[in-house]
Amino acid sequence: MTFEAFVWGPHFLTGIPVIDGQHQRLVELINRLGEVLVDDTLVDLPEIVAEVRAYANYHFRAEEGVWHKAGLDRGEQARHKQAHLDFIAQLDHIHNDFSGPPEKHAILLNAYLSSWLIFHIFGEDHAMARRALADSPNPPVAESAPISRSPLLPTTTETVLLAALLKLHSALTTMNTQLRDTNRNLDARVRERTLVLESVNAALVHERDLLASANFQLDETRTRLLESEKMASIGQLAAGVAHEINNPIGFVNSNLGTLGEYIEDTFAVLDTYAAAEALIARDPQAIARVREAKEERAIAFVREDAKSLLAESLEGLTRVKNIVQDLKTFSHVDQTEWIWADLRVGLESTVNIVWNELRHKAELRREFGDIPPVLCNPGQLNQVFMNLLTNAAQAIDGHGLITVRTGAIDGEQGKEVWVEVEDDGCGILPEHQARIFEPFFTTKPVGKGTGLGLSLAWNIVQKHGGRIELDSASGQGCRFRVCLPESGPATTEVRSEP
Repeated sequence: MTFEAFVWGPHFLTGIPVIDGQHQRLVELINRLGEVLVDDTLVDLPEIVAEVRAYANYHFRAEEGVWHKAGLDRGEQARHKQAHLDFIAQLDHIHNDFSGPPEKHAILLNAYLSSWLIFHIFGEDHAMARRALADSPNPPVAESAPISRSPLLPTTTETVLLAALLKLHSALTTMNTQLRDTNRNLDARVRERTLVLESVNAALVHERDLLASANFQLDETRTRLLESEKMASIGQLAAGVAHEINNPIGFVNSNLGTLGEYIEDTFAVLDTYAAAEALIARDPQAIARVREAKEERAIAFVREDAKSLLAESLEGLTRVKNIVQDLKTFSHVDQTEWIWADLRVGLESTVNIVWNELRHKAELRREFGDIPPVLCNPGQLNQVFMNLLTNAAQAIDGHGLITVRTGAIDGEQGKEVWVEVEDDGCGILPEHQARIFEPFFTTKPVGKGTGLGLSLAWNIVQKHGGRIELDSASGQGCRFRVCLPESGPATTEVRSEP
């Protein structure tokens, strides 16, 4: 902005052009210093001090030459020159010491220059200019320069007014400095408050993200809990059915055994009667009736067929008993703690449970290697195997091959047991492989899958301290490997397998 504390005008003129021109330069420098104070650009202060000092050196030599040429009193010239030297010394002091607040130096310099302008120039310079123009035989005026009107000597009233003006200017400068400081403090407080608000906003955003994550985890946990409860209900149902079936199977199996003994005894009696046919042959009518009855009842066929029927019945009961045992093994409802178990047993029982779905889609190949018992929750791992087997069957279009393998390796944390389920189905696209364990993610049509099977399997295996590895390519089948530490996770309650 433009700021003029002093406006150059006729009242500044001494009547000597060379001096008036230099005084005008001083007025410009004072006004420039006022702009620096108003605009708060105090970095320019050292440059202004240097310019004022350069001006003073040049102006004082020129002015002292004018007074000497005009033949003014030597004592008066000496006093005037000493005033110039004091002025230079004061500028040197300001120029050489800029320590402390720059506003302080700017205000001091502004007051000093304004005082010099009012008292030295308006007072002493104007008085000496009048005497030089009036008394000197050699007036110091250039030939080509017009002689300006010589101003009157300032009166006491004017001097008081000028002093008041200086004080007013100083007060305005002080007020401006205070206003500038207030603005700085306000800016600092605004910046501080802005930082606090930004911090609070960032905290709120973080809390919002945490809340969203917690809600997602809550939904996921709720879904898993519902799925676990559903599996527990299925397990309880399976265990109840198995218990209820076991009772009739027990007495039917016992009765069939007893019936077999009775049949054997009956045929033994018949054999005894057959041995006595030679005695009965003496009575033609009696032997004819016996032989006719044997032919009508096909006793020879009944003897052989009865044995076959009993064997088939016993085999059917054995198969029902195996199914019931597989249901109990799969559910493990009565096992809540961790036990040492052979994963091949649970794998076989799971295969039998889902066999009805597998047999129509694929041939099942078993490649079981020797594995040690694993500390685990067998019921949960059976659920993992069931999900992998059903997914393998669903991935096959037509009729394919599913291979189930087991083995053991020495891992970084000790011995590991692994179970593989491999199919030759459609495979998994590369862009889907990173998401297959996410809850609710599925590539199956709507209504064909919930997207929870592999997610639940992943969490169960993680709970066991293991991992699931995937090897798949689109159109080239898929292989899942479940790797479990032999000794189970770090902390478990253990009991021996019954």
